[in-house]
Amino acid sequence: MRIAVDTGGTFTDVVLHDPARGALVTHKLLSTPDDPSRAVLDGIKALLGADADRASVIHGSTVATNALLEGKGGRAAFVTTEGFEDTLHIARQNRPQLYALAPARHEPPIPPERCFGVAERVAYDGSVIEPMDGQAPVGLVERLRGAGVEAVAVSLLHSYANPQHEAILGAALAKALPGVHVTLSHRLLPEFREYERGATCAVNAVVAPKMDAYLGRLEAEVGAQKLRIMASSGGSMTAADARRDPVHTVLSGPAGGVVGALAAGRRAEPEQRPQLVTFDMGGTSTDVALCDGDRTLTTQGAVGPLPVRVPLIDIHTVGAGGGSVAWVDAGGALRVGPQSAGAHPGPACYGLQEGSPWLPTVTDAHVVLGRLRPEHFLGGQMRLDVEAAHKAVSEVAGRLGLDVEQTALGILRVAEATMARAIKVISVQRGHDARHYTLVCFGGAGGLHACRLALELGMERVLVPRHPGLLSAVGMLFAHSVHNLSQGVMKRLGQGARPAIDAAIAQMQAQAAERLGAEGFGADRRTMTPSVDVRYVGQSHELNVPTDDIQAHFERLHQRLYGTTSPGRPIEVVTARLRAQGLVQPPTLPRLDRRVGAPPEGQAVEAVFGTQRRSAAEHKRADLQAGDVLQGPLILTEYSSTIVVPPDWTVTVGSLGDLMMVHGGTRD
Repeated sequence: MRIAVDTGGTFTDVVLHDPARGALVTHKLLSTPDDPSRAVLDGIKALLGADADRASVIHGSTVATNALLEGKGGRAAFVTTEGFEDTLHIARQNRPQLYALAPARHEPPIPPERCFGVAERVAYDGSVIEPMDGQAPVGLVERLRGAGVEAVAVSLLHSYANPQHEAILGAALAKALPGVHVTLSHRLLPEFREYERGATCAVNAVVAPKMDAYLGRLEAEVGAQKLRIMASSGGSMTAADARRDPVHTVLSGPAGGVVGALAAGRRAEPEQRPQLVTFDMGGTSTDVALCDGDRTLTTQGAVGPLPVRVPLIDIHTVGAGGGSVAWVDAGGALRVGPQSAGAHPGPACYGLQEGSPWLPTVTDAHVVLGRLRPEHFLGGQMRLDVEAAHKAVSEVAGRLGLDVEQTALGILRVAEATMARAIKVISVQRGHDARHYTLVCFGGAGGLHACRLALELGMERVLVPRHPGLLSAVGMLFAHSVHNLSQGVMKRLGQGARPAIDAAIAQMQAQAAERLGAEGFGADRRTMTPSVDVRYVGQSHELNVPTDDIQAHFERLHQRLYGTTSPGRPIEVVTARLRAQGLVQPPTLPRLDRRVGAPPEGQAVEAVFGTQRRSAAEHKRADLQAGDVLQGPLILTEYSSTIVVPPDWTVTVGSLGDLMMVHGGTRD
């Protein structure tokens, strides 16, 4: 048996796949921000009880991300070539706030007093300009001891071309400072650009102590061999690898959602290349991504202001979730988020805000408008407090001079505008026409907004997978074991690039085969996909293309993205990459029975659609069968989510329980 666990800001989702029963068993419980492992272990025990040791676990964790964003990481040091100690603080000359007269500077997580230089120098081609003094490691150890550090990031100049000096330092630190986590840049990210490489190593070092302690607790309960961690690139990694390189988990949970959405898209249209925009709205934030046949990976990611150059799914996140707090700014305008009520106290309708100032949230607005049925929330296990929701929203209404329903509608519109902008970032702003894509909505709150959001973006189709409120956890069950390797090349095409590429790929394939073999994946259960990062000589950024016919692939992609090419201009291969996968057997989902005749009439309820309160049919999703066709307005309730279907939308139930919603009327 396999269990997937996704820890969110508000809820922790647990999904059990039992091959013997051919079914998914789900459980949802409030997160425990003070110790996320407590909710994880409670959820596992709730599904397995005394049989907890019979299942393997794959876990999507937010510990690394939260430690960095909240400034609660470990006490780390940064070690680099003497004279480059200010690399993290100088950063790049980019100005995120271009027109700000007094821009706010984001300080890196390692302060200047813990940035140390070592006398040595390697050139860009790997030649040694200044050898490292034999006493340099001894002096460095003393300075690190004096600083009382828990982790060290070592990123020497041009170590991707010659790691000799870094290896010497790494061995000395491991021997002299047992228990201190050491990150070596030539092993984590052997690529050029000293700032990005150094910043990625710094992120890894800062989050390592907290992640190591957290995963250590889980390993003690679950078993080290049975625990895997979801990686930001859409695959899984061993707990040992995650403890060593936690920077690979900064988008751990959201990555599972994209994998699950892609699996649902392939089920819905098995004959076609799925073109999807994934829309994951949880309690704290909304994550969106674009899949044109497959997940889109990037090495240009960031966590807050810091670049993270390891491969990760290209996910854009905004602070708009079910728990996002509505407030009125100094100018009298209604704002929603980015602050969230979280799991505690949560939205007012959770009934946990007594004795504290009311925090009206997006979830409360839905309760006021009748879209969330208080008796069916979490399958009836948690009844919502309608009166508390009205009280919270009415406080904002009083400051705006509106009635409660108008204010609730305004809260939803403001939140939806934020989410629509997020989708435009990963679609329209990158040359993709959103109208040609299907919106795949999930997360506990996704189904409440999907149809309205789709219409705003000109999209006609919305796919709601089975178990939408737990899809990030479900997607982890589909995740293969993945190792993303890279090696700097820096050769021009026609001037020795091909031998260098082939040598780098062969070396990475050998490393990947060894790692996958140690995880139990034989040669028949492995795939290895090489690629290269390429640019015109003089460009500052690269494009990733396959390794066959590099120039043709590069020029076609360059033309599509930028509308131009430069025939005859030299082309440079910067980095060779390898994505190696150990293939896991995906879970088998049970098929629904096919109904004979029309579906039953739903229960008549009242809710606000558009700007009017009107009658709608409420159905329990569990009562629907394959082939059922329903016409909006509808409210579909289930354990993990609620789906609002406005008028002019038609819902068709697929054989595996996925819902395809199609717009067939005029736009309001």
